[in-house]
Amino acid sequence: MPQSIEEHTGARIARARKRRHLSQRELADLSHVSYSALTKVEQGRIPASPSVIGALARALSVPTTELTGQPYLEELQQDQLDGLINPIREALNVYDLGPDPDVAPRRPAELADQANELCMLVRETNIKQAAAALPSLICEATTQAHTAGTREAWQTLASSYRTAYDVATKLGFIDLSAIALDRLEWAAHRASDPILSGMRQYLRALAYLRASDYRTGKRLVQLGMTTLQQADRGRERDVLTGQM
Repeated sequence: MPQSIEEHTGARIARARKRRHLSQRELADLSHVSYSALTKVEQGRIPASPSVIGALARALSVPTTELTGQPYLEELQQDQLDGLINPIREALNVYDLGPDPDVAPRRPAELADQANELCMLVRETNIKQAAAALPSLICEATTQAHTAGTREAWQTLASSYRTAYDVATKLGFIDLSAIALDRLEWAAHRASDPILSGMRQYLRALAYLRASDYRTGKRLVQLGMTTLQQADRGRERDVLTGQM
């Protein structure tokens, strides 16, 4: 059944619960969410926090996006953001094909500067501008990395993959964000950069923690901390360690 953009999360939770033939009391017991909170969420009287959504999704054996309604396709279409996703997906798919003969990348410093610029645009919530420029950057950075093979080139490519993860996550395309994370690790390995590898484990951990899978999230944080120990001491290592 098509979902209206006005449909609140509680209504989606109720629909998923009924599909599982569970009463509100049974779902509350399974998810360890209080019965009172669950009834109010389903009625739309209070918002569902990320931890509550994660716990309910685990109890119902559904992805959290089914309960939140992401990706918000109708809203994305209104903002003309839906058409920006497939080019990003296509750019991520050619990661291992080597240099593209039809792509003439800019100088490494220019690509690195743009990678940093797009990262800042996402932080400033200027998603549309970042998403529009990202596919061409990924394609250029991919060809540059395969051609030059330098640590810096692979780091720039990894940075573009990080931005792809951020864009996909913010727009609700969880499958695409997972692909971007895998590409980030692939590039980080070739850059021999434990900071980037540690960041990838941290971002993976966040996905599990949001879904209330604290055991797996904690294991990923520990793995990320172990990876960071291989990095040189410095501000980047300290910042990421603090985040973890």
